[in-house]
Amino acid sequence: MKEIYLDNAATTKPLEELKEVYTAYAADGWQNPSALYASATRVQKQIDEAKETLLHAFGAQGHKCFFTSCGSESANTVILRGAKQKKDMHYVCGGAEHPCVEESFKFLQNAGCGVTFVKTNKNGVVPPEAVAEAVTENTALVSVMHVNNETGAKNDVERIAALVKAKNPQTMFHSDGVQAFCKERLQNTSNIDYYTVSAHKLHAHKGTGAVFYKDHAPLKPYILGGGQENGLRSGTQNTLGILAFAAAADYFGKNVAPGHFKLLRNAFLDECRNIPDVTILSPENEADACAHIVNISVLGVNGETLLHTLEAAGVYISTGSACSSKKGKSRIAAALGLTQEEAAGAVRISFSPFNTEEEAVFAAREIAKNAAVLRKFMRK
Repeated sequence: MKEIYLDNAATTKPLEELKEVYTAYAADGWQNPSALYASATRVQKQIDEAKETLLHAFGAQGHKCFFTSCGSESANTVILRGAKQKKDMHYVCGGAEHPCVEESFKFLQNAGCGVTFVKTNKNGVVPPEAVAEAVTENTALVSVMHVNNETGAKNDVERIAALVKAKNPQTMFHSDGVQAFCKERLQNTSNIDYYTVSAHKLHAHKGTGAVFYKDHAPLKPYILGGGQENGLRSGTQNTLGILAFAAAADYFGKNVAPGHFKLLRNAFLDECRNIPDVTILSPENEADACAHIVNISVLGVNGETLLHTLEAAGVYISTGSACSSKKGKSRIAAALGLTQEEAAGAVRISFSPFNTEEEAVFAAREIAKNAAVLRKFMRK
């Protein structure tokens, strides 16, 4: 039975092309880049070149880069160790952020800082004007994610950042770009002070993340030690993970057709619209939605039960964020104001460049078939 993997927002299968990176690393790229002999300095040069590759993919305008272990560490570093530390600090956070962002701001709130959480609209999009309105003269940092990891809602972070700067030029702006990097291209990054990313969402490896930051942006190290990464992140660099991350970003830029995800999304949703009692939770307006993440609710069906019946057919989807699946409830459901039935039936489908239109259609038809069977039992 052929497996159709549609949970790419959780993690992705490493590229076949990365085998060349492994081989080169094992042969002569394994040295500690902090050492002073020639073979080690060559490794450090490769790391520096990897930074340039990733910054180019981001569309950097006066940004630098340092590496971390993951997107969560990156976001924690920016929120807890970035922005100017001053008395009576105030923060602004999007209302449907990833837990690594939301929990960081709750930590600051519990420490006595003022935090404003800006509600999303009914489609899960953070209104730019509402963010700007929340900014005060004491606002140190604003954080709004680029693409929502559960619904695929896309925030106009370029416009939000510009409005924030217009309201208070001293306020720093951060965006969690984990789900967007290399999939949703930015045209103007000049007002984005911090942007955090993760390799394993891009067909590279778990264990590598990065922070893109403006040279002027305040930032203190979160992990102390030997002073690697220009003193911003101590610990011997994960050379293999870093080089694989850069290779994956380069692959996306050269080989992934811009319209591929849109083709998959449209094929999938066209089929879903034929299924009785299905609500599309992702924004249907193209300007407000990424194409690679789709969230629907199959009313009258438990999402987790549907997930397992699809698994038996070789189709792998999710009920939401893998990071919060153990907690038993979705923050996004609350943020969107979903009914209990809508929240219970919600499932997430997330595509990769290697999924086909036929796979998207097959998955939707399997959802229809299994939903019809499950409703006979669950609605009694």
